[in-house]
Amino acid sequence: MKISTIDVYKIDMPMRGFFRNARHNHNVQEGVVVHVKTDNGLDGIGDIEPSEGYTKLNRNEIAETVEKKLSPVLIGEDPRNFRRISYILDSTIDGFWEGKSAITLAMSDLHAKSLGVSLGNLLGGSVAENVFFNAWIGVLSNEDASVEAKKFKENGWIACKVKLNGEVESDIERVLSVRQGGGKDFEIRVDANESYKNIQDAKDFIKEVSSAEIRLFEQPFNRKNLALLAELRGSVDVPIMADECITDYRSLLEVIKHEAADIVKLKILKQGSVFKVREMISMLEEVGMEIVIGHGFGLTPMTIAEIYLASTSKNVLSAIESVGPYKMIDDIVNLPLEIDSGKIAVPNSPGLGVSIDMDKIEKFRV
Repeated sequence: MKISTIDVYKIDMPMRGFFRNARHNHNVQEGVVVHVKTDNGLDGIGDIEPSEGYTKLNRNEIAETVEKKLSPVLIGEDPRNFRRISYILDSTIDGFWEGKSAITLAMSDLHAKSLGVSLGNLLGGSVAENVFFNAWIGVLSNEDASVEAKKFKENGWIACKVKLNGEVESDIERVLSVRQGGGKDFEIRVDANESYKNIQDAKDFIKEVSSAEIRLFEQPFNRKNLALLAELRGSVDVPIMADECITDYRSLLEVIKHEAADIVKLKILKQGSVFKVREMISMLEEVGMEIVIGHGFGLTPMTIAEIYLASTSKNVLSAIESVGPYKMIDDIVNLPLEIDSGKIAVPNSPGLGVSIDMDKIEKFRV
């Protein structure tokens, strides 16, 4: 089986409403879809949804690099040979995890389909029958944040992430409002997206929201400042989670070495492939660290892949952060995921279990 064509599509997917975090406010999610076909008629699909301030390149740059630099060197290769595919990609361009993740996801879909097994089985199988989702609540007014939390809770969601923007007083009020709306048995995580500038602000925030009993504090400081993360971790009781500062194996080892986090956030978008994420999970299992899985606004293919990844380890927290199918008004596959209840049974269809819908691609293509 050899790769015959790789098609790259740029899309704009409308969202159910605006979502605001510390970096931007948007109601359309830009994306890149990669569709790989082989000489024996099989195909695979991958997607990537870049985010301003989070990914190094924007949507257009990612699509152009995949189409002009990476796709040509993969024609004629066996999509099942992940090691060789990875070697070719890494030899062609350093880093660029965003674009590589879409390509390798399509290859993984193809590989599993060729064997007649799910991507989950290709990764070694599941230890969970169901996966829960972690709701996302953006930078909203206190009233709106409380209403959203109540709605999620009533619909069956067990946890939420509250976005912070570095304005300590308003961040405190928003989190307390979410606790009021969601009630006592509703897990709250907070994510600053690197917006806190000093350790005292972070300590003050944690102290003032102590009654909300937050589960974790994600990436309060700049991704390059592991020393400050470690200092905060050593001075507070709330678990600290590292996200933006982890891309490859070396950066993960640096976080572990500096004791900069209690929990690590992994996602295909910034690790580059499902297999690399699974290998990092194994590393974290060895050192006894907890893990959160999830690329927030990925479409159905990326979300299914992360459902499978989350189901492979007991170290992964029960609610994953892959909520794109909930936030978007549509999708680019024949069977979009339905996650309105905040829970899904781990699927078991060959590959990702979905096919590209070219009518949808044309509808949202730019």
